[in-house]
Amino acid sequence: MEYLLGNKQEFLDYLNKLGKKDRIAVFSHADLDGVASAVLIHEILKQKKMKIKDLRFLEHKKDMFKESKERLIRKKINKLFICDISIGNYPEEFEGLRNQFDVFLIDHHPSDIKGNNIIQTKTTDCATFTIYELAKNDFDLSKLDWLVYAAMVSDGAYRDKYNFQFIKNHYPEITLENLYTSEIGETSKKISSALIYFKGKEKKVYNLILKNRLKSFDKYYNLVEKEVQKIIEDFKKEAEFYPEKNIYFYYAHPKYSISSTVTTIISTEQPEKSFVFVSDIDGEPDFYKASSRSQKGGDMNLLMKKGIEGLENANGGGHVVASAARFMKKDFEKFKENILN
Repeated sequence: MEYLLGNKQEFLDYLNKLGKKDRIAVFSHADLDGVASAVLIHEILKQKKMKIKDLRFLEHKKDMFKESKERLIRKKINKLFICDISIGNYPEEFEGLRNQFDVFLIDHHPSDIKGNNIIQTKTTDCATFTIYELAKNDFDLSKLDWLVYAAMVSDGAYRDKYNFQFIKNHYPEITLENLYTSEIGETSKKISSALIYFKGKEKKVYNLILKNRLKSFDKYYNLVEKEVQKIIEDFKKEAEFYPEKNIYFYYAHPKYSISSTVTTIISTEQPEKSFVFVSDIDGEPDFYKASSRSQKGGDMNLLMKKGIEGLENANGGGHVVASAARFMKKDFEKFKENILN
């Protein structure tokens, strides 16, 4: 694995300096890669006979650390792991955390953040896989191998040839064609569906993984999958296509937060095209979110950043293949105009 910033020894040194008096917290992204990253950190600390004192799963948005920062102070936290969060879009907030806590960041989103205690990998090396590679020789993580593979499938890490071969070494029957219908592909979909079902309560999924209650994910998958298929059917009928930009644009208000799931599925069917799915945000009546995907058609990170240009209280970015944005509803037409122009 190539480290764009930091190295394995820096990670191990941070772990080795942790003591009994330290109070440790973990902030991680509220998706499968983020939750799986937190599970691996939990296991590493458990083997060091330490516990996580505060755990938060966060969505990317402005001031996302504000409430959590106050909790850390109340709980007298002094050590903080941040996993799979696109810090590059929130440099001032991140520096605010580093000024008050001893932070270690592990991430794979594009970023210009520099400094010590930062591991940054290329975009296809998801945070779960990165933590696994950092710790596998010093900690026994073998019982969580399956979770690493599931996160790699969910986050698209398999697109890297080395990473795909890593998965194939353990599942030799897997091909790019049957990846999503394979055992590990089905596991990835079921956990992701549970996270959608329990949006805002991701710790429930985290605890089910720790207790190895994987069968319980089946019912959540069935509920969410029904809505996914319904929205896919509507997407194919109602989405606007702009041939000059080779892009589909679609708005809907699905029952669950499934926009990223839907755009991923549809984009694999038409890999040369780009897709933007705009939907409401539960609990934020003044805002929309946009999920964008393009397997081979364009840079979605740049597209989302272009979409929010000149918009107040907006943020966006992510990866080349998959990215997202959040903007005020009043700016919907401007967001669309920015993208199409």
